[in-house]
Amino acid sequence: MAGPPRAPALATALVLAMAAAGGAQTPEALAEKSREAKRMLAANRFDDAIRLYRELAAAQPSNPGWKLSLGAAQHMAGRDREAVATLGDLLRIRPDHGPALAMAGGSYIRLGQPARAAGLLERAARLMPGDLEVTRMLADAASLSGRHAVAAAALRKLTAAGGDAPAWAQLGRAYEALSENAFTTLEQLAPGSPYWLALVAETRLKQGRSGAALSLLKEALAKRDRRDWREAAAALYDQAGQAERAAAERAAAARLPVPSCAVPGAECHFHAKRYLDAAAAPGQTADVLYWRAKAYNELAREAFAQLSRFPDSADWHAFLAGLHRNRARYDESVAEWRAALTIQPGDAGLERELAGTLLAARRYEEAEAVVRPLARRFPADGELQWILGESLMAQQKHAEAIPPLKEAVRLDPARLAAKASLGRALQAAGSHAEAVPHLRAALPADRDGAIHFQLSRSLAALGRAAEAAAMARKSQDLRTAAAAGTGEITPP
Repeated sequence: MAGPPRAPALATALVLAMAAAGGAQTPEALAEKSREAKRMLAANRFDDAIRLYRELAAAQPSNPGWKLSLGAAQHMAGRDREAVATLGDLLRIRPDHGPALAMAGGSYIRLGQPARAAGLLERAARLMPGDLEVTRMLADAASLSGRHAVAAAALRKLTAAGGDAPAWAQLGRAYEALSENAFTTLEQLAPGSPYWLALVAETRLKQGRSGAALSLLKEALAKRDRRDWREAAAALYDQAGQAERAAAERAAAARLPVPSCAVPGAECHFHAKRYLDAAAAPGQTADVLYWRAKAYNELAREAFAQLSRFPDSADWHAFLAGLHRNRARYDESVAEWRAALTIQPGDAGLERELAGTLLAARRYEEAEAVVRPLARRFPADGELQWILGESLMAQQKHAEAIPPLKEAVRLDPARLAAKASLGRALQAAGSHAEAVPHLRAALPADRDGAIHFQLSRSLAALGRAAEAAAMARKSQDLRTAAAAGTGEITPP
């Protein structure tokens, strides 16, 4: 929910300063035109100001001040394509011109090119370290372009200067993304490793799936014995009322050595609550990535904790809404999203989150009512099309669901959930031959056997009995595995 670039105020000050400097060096006629252009800017008559600055730039092409003033006026008028062209010309002559870099970056954000914006704004922030508006724009551009480490650094600077609720919320989301990146890298490099298993166990525990968490912890301990994992297992046994098992785990933990911190590494930094140091520890080994993910999670928790200082902010309500949703407390989550929207009515990001939560809460008619106008406003957004299609499917409006689901698959071919939904909708409409390829493509996303089961039904309807039977068997295997992973805690 990053806000729009805040360059206009910066642009106004720069235009007035540069125009004054330019006017002092020109004949009286140009000086009067410069003064008139400044009056037009002050009156928000941007088109008139742009015309005058074009004339001044043409009259004195060697004066970079007029080009800056023209580009700034174009930026302030929202004529961003013209602004980046004009400011780009200036930057080719003066590549380290901080204000031009800042305004060009702001215009690129509004043009939907945050990656280009971030590069320009990084340079501007180095040249203008005291300008917090440039820092904020850099945080927005870096967040939007997935450069979360750059965004976090900028946001730390903002929050250190007494940041507001949006800055703390954005910092928390940046740390969450960095934690997820560390986990993804660990999953790619060492899937099934004890460190990977331990992280997944923590996730299951946060989801309230203590049985699955303990099962994963035991698997991790079978591969690597650690004090902290033993203590975590003991706590889970305590929760389950199995005091003897808990005591046995604590006794086993006590027999293990305490990690040495003679040369502090990621683990030692983490336990000393030096989370930034833990996250920055060099290396891509499984243990380093494990502590990096945990450290960024702690940093996110600390950032979100700061939001409690702003209890009436939309960001605080949005944080609470996400917290409730992660714990499957959907009604509470919906109430918080709606509270955030009373503060920021019409915010598309908040409305999207509300629609998704209503879908998860199985409040399908409400989800449809929220997402339908959003899907009309943003027709190229595959996620919105999927939410709309899913809401219609759940209301048994299968034929009506097919067009938005087809659009969701076209817009975002990598979204396996959309392919599964489209396959189900086509199946419900009796189009089994058309449903099969979509259901088959979605199989990698099947965790509980549901997609395999749907595919088996369509294959059976097409007379492909052997394939249908194979899919049915796989469906049953997945159902059994899913049930085992979420069952009650039992002794080893």
